[in-house]
Amino acid sequence: MKYFLFLLVLASLSTFISVAQDTPDEKSPIVEFLNKRGYAFRNTVSDTLPDSLKQWPDTIYYNTVYKAKLLGTPTIPISFSSIEYVDGQYQVSSLISIGYGYSWFFGDFIFNENDKITVDPGFCFGVAAHAALKSDFSLKQLGGFFTGVFIGTEAFSLFGGYDFIAKSATIGIGGRIDLYTVHQKSLKPLGKVKEVRKHKSFAQPISNE
Repeated sequence: MKYFLFLLVLASLSTFISVAQDTPDEKSPIVEFLNKRGYAFRNTVSDTLPDSLKQWPDTIYYNTVYKAKLLGTPTIPISFSSIEYVDGQYQVSSLISIGYGYSWFFGDFIFNENDKITVDPGFCFGVAAHAALKSDFSLKQLGGFFTGVFIGTEAFSLFGGYDFIAKSATIGIGGRIDLYTVHQKSLKPLGKVKEVRKHKSFAQPISNE
């Protein structure tokens, strides 16, 4: 277990390195995102699908607010303290933890003409596993290893789960790095995607180029 945190950090670094080494392709980043997330541009075989089976509208426009039932992304949760329930008593532990998990959240998003996706996140919830060090950053022994769930907002999350090293229930408050913020292809709309408000008459449709 003492090497778990090292492996976890190594896996996180590998994720960031793979993002940075993505080879540019001929399509724009937004077109690549739409292709990855199942959107079919016009004049394809999917045009024959009934509307009830289509996740995306027939035409997607720039500078238009869209909403799905949920949005999802891998996430890296970070916490600096926790409260553990040991032997019938609550104890505050100064642990520095980092983990990996998946977050689902409510919100909307906009495709901008500069090939960036603007996301306005709201309430979130998810699952994650954490490995923790003591506050002195000692690598000799893990301070904790726990799995559980979290709820929160864009800035903060409340984590709750079970610590397998302390053998106790634990809760903590911390932040998250949602991977869509560094790699927009990590954003995944879940459910039918709709315009929040009808697009403006001058809005430009996104073309397959």
